[in-house]
Amino acid sequence: MALDANTYGTVAGVERLIGDIVASRVFTISTVPTLAQAEKELDNVAADLNSALDVMGYTVKVDSTNYPHAYNFLAAANEYGAAARLLGTIPTEAYDPDEQMTDTGATRAQMYERYLNQALKRIWDRKLKAGMTTGRFSRLKSGAQEKDPLYRRRMEEYPGARILPTEEDSLKEDSE
Repeated sequence: MALDANTYGTVAGVERLIGDIVASRVFTISTVPTLAQAEKELDNVAADLNSALDVMGYTVKVDSTNYPHAYNFLAAANEYGAAARLLGTIPTEAYDPDEQMTDTGATRAQMYERYLNQALKRIWDRKLKAGMTTGRFSRLKSGAQEKDPLYRRRMEEYPGARILPTEEDSLKEDSE
């Protein structure tokens, strides 16, 4: 199995984060989790990221050449998310990677999942500089759209005075 074309992270990146859970620090077909599981989780997390990007109007897959910082950010989020989900596949009786840590109030899996959620929030808040399929303000409408305004100000009136338009005014404008 190989990674999907729309995946940002790498198996090596996940191994860097949680490689200590296997003896060789490298996922293979005989480790728990397996190499195929690591690749599948990377693809699943990338699908979550790409779904959020697509909904918010970004181009999917973010181009690594034009937007290297956004791409690297998404790759890290992809790897952290996959690592968090893979840590959840290990029976806690067999291995407790957090037993040596001081009490920080969160396990490694929770910290990694929080990083992924923060990345998704940045996407939802449109705080990621990456290609957009539509402009940010393409759907924004302001003011009257092909209608006469409700209030108008005549030139001889003092500033701030408003009067309702009359039918005569609209007929005059139509004839001109």
